Amino acid sequence: MAGSALAPAAPPDPDAPVLPPLSPVILAENPDAVQRFAVNGQMARQMVDAALLTLTSAPDIGTAWKRLGVTPQDVVGIKITTMGGPLLSTHHALVQAICEGLEQAGLSPSRMIIWDKSRDDMIEAGYTPIRPDDSHVGIVSLFPGVGYDTSVVYKNEIIGTLIWGDTDFIHNSSNADLFDAARAAVNDDPTYGPKPDSTNALTGPAAPPQTSTRSYYAVPLTRLCTKIINVPVLTDNSGIGMEGCLGSLALGAVDNNRRFQNDPTYGDPAICEILDKEFMRKKVIVHILDSLIAEYAGGPEFNPQFTQQIGAIYVSRDPVAIDSLVLPLLEKWRKANNVDPIGKAAAHIHDAANYNLGTDDKHRIQLVRVP
Repeated sequence: MAGSALAPAAPPDPDAPVLPPLSPVILAENPDAVQRFAVNGQMARQMVDAALLTLTSAPDIGTAWKRLGVTPQDVVGIKITTMGGPLLSTHHALVQAICEGLEQAGLSPSRMIIWDKSRDDMIEAGYTPIRPDDSHVGIVSLFPGVGYDTSVVYKNEIIGTLIWGDTDFIHNSSNADLFDAARAAVNDDPTYGPKPDSTNALTGPAAPPQTSTRSYYAVPLTRLCTKIINVPVLTDNSGIGMEGCLGSLALGAVDNNRRFQNDPTYGDPAICEILDKEFMRKKVIVHILDSLIAEYAGGPEFNPQFTQQIGAIYVSRDPVAIDSLVLPLLEKWRKANNVDPIGKAAAHIHDAANYNLGTDDKHRIQLVRVP
């Protein structure tokens, strides 16, 4: 019929700006999932699955993980956070949901590794190291444990004082008990990590502190695992402003990292530079931010006075998008409770966008809520 044909589409404007794709962030929130710091495991597992199905538009959870790149030949590392003890560490229900989903994607439990930095912290949070086999997943710590890969180095001009747990640290007692060594290092005991100019009445002047500008990447990142799932906890950290997805993964990725924290840099740009490696970009497939219990001050250790039991998780491939969404929440809670703002201490989140690690542009972030 005359006039019924569609007019030909106008050719695209070659001068029109090409907008980058949106970064979807899936928010699953159920306040009933947390009561008096106790997490309802079934609800939490359902939230993880619902978020992943929405993120990937998959018909089932096994397909969701396959769409994120998981194959039966992979060794998948699940990076958790355990500095907050039993109540403010990555919750077991989330990890269980991830492992069950990976199995549905065809991955054997023997090819899953849950890992974090400190063995003591992991045990306190209920993650006791164990070798993987066909019946259960592996749990490993970095120290004492699988350690760091001296062939993969991050160098930064900031000089760090080495303590026990850093690869290049040489402690003075060959018979030292490791637990005592760790405790002494934290307290700057001269035997394990001397204070400058310290003197012992019996042994004389302490040896000068050991220092280095080198940090080594964790073995699970470089050699053990082919894919990484990052499952941090939402909490502040006075040394870098906020833990979140970026800070938790970066500080967990390398040793000798105390040098990046606190004034004057607060982890910027070190956090961005640590994550801005091709193998990190390829291996990290998704971020699942555990915000079931969030802490806005006093973190990353657990301090119930500054917590919010919101029963939420954020899931995305984009860690910058997640962190830029949750930082204002921490600031809001701090303001309401007369706590100084985080402010520029979390500058690494904005800077990470400059490194193309994700976007902090609210117009490019697609927040999708699921029940």
